[in-house]
Amino acid sequence: MSTIKAKLTQTNQIRATVSGQENLVVQTLKIGGIALSDISDIDATGKADGALLIYNATSEKFELKTDVENENITITAGLY
Repeated sequence: MSTIKAKLTQTNQIRATVSGQENLVVQTLKIGGIALSDISDIDATGKADGALLIYNATSEKFELKTDVENENITITAGLY
């Protein structure tokens, strides 16, 4: 079994040493300060007051929109 030692610094960098022959799968980790635009499948260029996050199947990304013009959208508001 591998031994993993990690140290987290104030600059949010993780340093690790690994011993052993096991394979490791590493993923990006961001601690604190994450923004909507940091998520790879979100296009946040339309960021504005009142914008909605809508999935675009053509671009395969979520996009911020202030106008909703899509025949495939159904909004169910419920009873109040």
